[in-house]
Amino acid sequence: MSTELDPRPTRSPVTETAPRMAENTGASTALRYMGLGFLLGFLLSAIFSGALMWFLRRPAPPAIVLHPPPTPAPTPAPSPTATPGPLWVFVSGGVHNPGLVELPAGARVGDALAKVGGLLPGADPALVNQAEIVFDGAQIHVPLPQLRTGAGASSALPPASQPQSGVSGNLPPTAVPSGQGNARAAGLVNINTASAEELTSLPGIGPVKAAAIIANRPYNAVEDLERVTGIGPSTVEKLTPLVTTN
Repeated sequence: MSTELDPRPTRSPVTETAPRMAENTGASTALRYMGLGFLLGFLLSAIFSGALMWFLRRPAPPAIVLHPPPTPAPTPAPSPTATPGPLWVFVSGGVHNPGLVELPAGARVGDALAKVGGLLPGADPALVNQAEIVFDGAQIHVPLPQLRTGAGASSALPPASQPQSGVSGNLPPTAVPSGQGNARAAGLVNINTASAEELTSLPGIGPVKAAAIIANRPYNAVEDLERVTGIGPSTVEKLTPLVTTN
């Protein structure tokens, strides 16, 4: 009996198993990478989705509101004051143009005398306090100098027919003219009884000298004023026709 040999090469079990193991290893690695890629993509998708949702749900910042500045409180307007009107006074006596004149509020006797052209020659300016403030409706009378008639004789209007020298008339309720005391009503200021206000109405006599005159009373004659500090012979000469000791 003859024995025939198979011409095909015989394969070893080890040789057949190696390729199969390589194929299985490659497939397993590919599956592993695919799983990692899927997991990574899922994580990225989850992170992106979460970030998008957080951004969309983030609360909007409050709107900026510009408030106008506060309106200042109204300031009360001062109450209007009445504008004083002009004064009308009558000037008479020893002036150039006696008559009715218009003066501004706060005018003084000297302003009225200037309006009528000033005093006549011979009129004594010391007989009228030119610094006194006038009021509406007042009369300012300057005593006339005595008129000479005949040989050395002198005549003048009777005292009762002459207006009071200086400022006279009906005063407004609130007006208090200076130099209008009881002594001045008779035409002369009694230096023994006059008040400080009456004394300061005299020319050249201020508050200090008026106080000194009162402190040095009594006086027997007008010349006794020379013993008052600040009053000399020239001042006494001006005051002599205006004052009295009786």
